[in-house]
Amino acid sequence: MEDLLIQNAYIIDGTGTPGFPGTLSVRDGRISGIWRQAAHRTPARETLDAGGNVLCPGFVDTHTHSDMILLHDGRQPSSITQGVTTEILGQDGLSYAPLSPDLLSSYAKYLKGIDGAFDDVTLDFSTVEQYLSRLDGNTGVNTAFLVPHCALRLETVGFENRKLSAQEMSRAKALLLQGLDEGAKGFSTGLSYFPGAYSDTDELVELCSAMAERGGVYVTHLRTVFQGERFDAVDEALDIARRSGVKLHFSHYRTGGETIGHVQKIMEKIDRAIQEGLDITLELYPYPYGASYAPMLVPPWASEGGVDAILKRLDDPQQRRRIADYIDREFPMFDGVIAYAGEDSSLEGRTFRELAREQGQSMGQTVAGLLLSQKLVIGFHDPEPELSGEVQRQFERDVLALLSRPNYMVGSDAIHLGTSPHPRAWGSFAKLLRLAREYRFPLETMIQRLSDLPCRRFGLSGRGRLQAGYCADMVLFDSQTVTDRATAENPRTQASGVKNVWVNGRAALLDGIPTGALAGRRA
Repeated sequence: MEDLLIQNAYIIDGTGTPGFPGTLSVRDGRISGIWRQAAHRTPARETLDAGGNVLCPGFVDTHTHSDMILLHDGRQPSSITQGVTTEILGQDGLSYAPLSPDLLSSYAKYLKGIDGAFDDVTLDFSTVEQYLSRLDGNTGVNTAFLVPHCALRLETVGFENRKLSAQEMSRAKALLLQGLDEGAKGFSTGLSYFPGAYSDTDELVELCSAMAERGGVYVTHLRTVFQGERFDAVDEALDIARRSGVKLHFSHYRTGGETIGHVQKIMEKIDRAIQEGLDITLELYPYPYGASYAPMLVPPWASEGGVDAILKRLDDPQQRRRIADYIDREFPMFDGVIAYAGEDSSLEGRTFRELAREQGQSMGQTVAGLLLSQKLVIGFHDPEPELSGEVQRQFERDVLALLSRPNYMVGSDAIHLGTSPHPRAWGSFAKLLRLAREYRFPLETMIQRLSDLPCRRFGLSGRGRLQAGYCADMVLFDSQTVTDRATAENPRTQASGVKNVWVNGRAALLDGIPTGALAGRRA
C-alpha cells in the first residue's frame, strides 16, 4: 500500500531529460515508483489527479538568510509557495555556529538587522551539530549549512582587525573541519562584512586548503572591503581556488547596472579559469538590485570590537562625523530603501536620501544617525532601478543566458525582515518559471538548475530528482500560469500557479494553501 499516488502528471525528473506523462508513488517519505503511464493504478491511501500539470523535484534555494527566523517560525511560506523544499544557510560568513555562548549572544545582536532576533529563540547552541539539531524536524523546508567565516574569526581572534596567529589559524581550521564533520557542506565568506572582511587572501587560502581534502565547497560573496590597494575581487576568489584546490562557488553573480547585456564580459575570467581546470559553480537571483544591512557601511576601524564598541563610537559626535564622512566618500552613489528598522517600523519603506533631504544632512550623516538610534538594526534593499522595457528584457535574457550554462543555479538571497523586504524572497523561483515560459527556455533545463544541480554540488544525497528511493521533495505546478507576484511595493505577495508541494512526502502546500507542516530535515 502506497501512501500517495499521483496520476496524470507531466513528470520532469530533474536530470534535464525530457518530461513525460506518468504516475508517481510515495511511501514512507520516499519515492517508491514511477511509471510512464498517466493512469497507472496501484493501491494507495491517497490518490491525486495532477491534471496534466508539471510534477518535478522540489527546488533548492542555494542562498538564504533564514538562519534565525527558522528557529522562530519554521513554516517558511515564502519558500514553500514557490516550490522550494531545501534552503542552504550559513551564507556570506554570517551565521551562528560554531560560536561560544557570549560570542553568540553578541554576534546575534550584530546580525539583527539581517536575520532578526526573537524572544522565543533561546541561544543555547554552540556547535554546528547543535544548531542543525535545533532545525531538524522543526522547519517547513529541509536545511543545509555552510560554516561561516565570521564565526571562525570571532572564536579565534575576536572582532579585531588583524591577521590570525599560527595558533589562531590552527584553531580556525580545527573548527572548520569539525563543522564539516558535523554536517556542514562547505565554508562561506562575505567579504563585505565584519569581522570576515578583516581577513586577507592568504588566510582564506589556508582555510580552504584544510577543507579541500574533505570535498567541501568554498562559497564566496566577493570582497568589497579593501584595507590596502584595491584589486579585482574575482581574481582573489580564483586565486584562492587555484592555490588551495577547493571547489569554488560564486554567490549572487549576475549582470546589473552598467553590466546588463554583457554576460560574456563578466564571465570572461571565470570561463578561462574553468578551461584551466578549476571546479567552479555560480548562482544568481533574477532581480537587477540587491539588499543588505547597514552595519556593512561602517568603516573597518570603527567596526572593531563589535556592537558595543561601534555604538560607543557613533555616540561620540566627532567619531560619528568621521564615520559619516567615510560613508559619503566610499559610497557616493549609495541609497537604500529601509526594509527593517527594529522597533521603529515608521522608517520602513523610506529611503536614506529622502530622510537626508528632510534632515538637511548628507546621506552618510543620516545613515550614521540611524545606526546609532536603532542600535545598528537597519536592513535595506537597493531602490528598484528604473529600467526601460528593453533594458529590463535584456536583463532577463542575461539571467537565462547564465542559467543556460551547466554550472549555474539559483539562490534567492532572501532576507525576510520588516514591512519592505526585497521581493526576491517571495518571487525568485516563480519568476524564473515564468521567464522560462515567456522566453521559451527549456523547462527541463530550468528545473535541473533548480533541483538536481545544487544537490550534486553541495552533496545533498538522495534529493533533487524524481527517482525511486529519493526523498519525496516534490512540487506540482501549472507551467502555463505559474508566475511571481511579489513586487517592491508588495514584496510579500504569494506566487501563483504552484499547486502542491511535498517535503519528505508530507504535504506542505495543498491547492496553493500552506499547510504549516514542519517536515523539513537536515539535508
